[in-house]
Amino acid sequence: MYLIENDEHSLIIDPSTIDYLSINGVVDYIILTHEHYDHISAVNYWKDKTNAKVIASANCQKGLQNPARNFSRFYKEFCELQTMIKIEDDIENCEYSCSADITFNGEYLLNWQSNSLRLFECPGHSKGSICVLLNNKILFCGDTLFKDYPIATGFPGGSKKQWVEYSKPMLKSLPKDIIVYPGHFQPFKLKDYKFWEVI
Repeated sequence: MYLIENDEHSLIIDPSTIDYLSINGVVDYIILTHEHYDHISAVNYWKDKTNAKVIASANCQKGLQNPARNFSRFYKEFCELQTMIKIEDDIENCEYSCSADITFNGEYLLNWQSNSLRLFECPGHSKGSICVLLNNKILFCGDTLFKDYPIATGFPGGSKKQWVEYSKPMLKSLPKDIIVYPGHFQPFKLKDYKFWEVI
């Protein structure tokens, strides 16, 4: 989960926690990089608390509303598949759903507090995956790019073909000095990313 603040206004990207975050001022938007439960589990909480508008791709919206497609129904098993580790009983499956207020196909341009955000579809990890480019300098990419790991396209809704033919060329065309903030692990510069073979 990322919080971007500008004066008394904020954006939240992939709300997945309610425990530690203290926000001053107004939350204007909640942006979702994709529909998987570990990136959306606190959408309803933050939406109710802040009245922020939720933005997602149209394909993401379909998954948000379906516990089987967002993996909340199979969350413990999903975590075990991702980590290859047996998960103890502290993770529970549930029937979670939420919805977006603003959806788009292709790309969505957002001017926010003198900042420019370009949200663009980036399918591969999931049908609803997007990236968020802030001021052409910072990229929030959800689970699309991890510095030391290839993109995982094998989950239901993932597509190696869409990644190779559409998303990978688009990301390779971006400025190489962009700082990438992934949905897991540490940030890195795009120029340091190895465009792995897909798994």
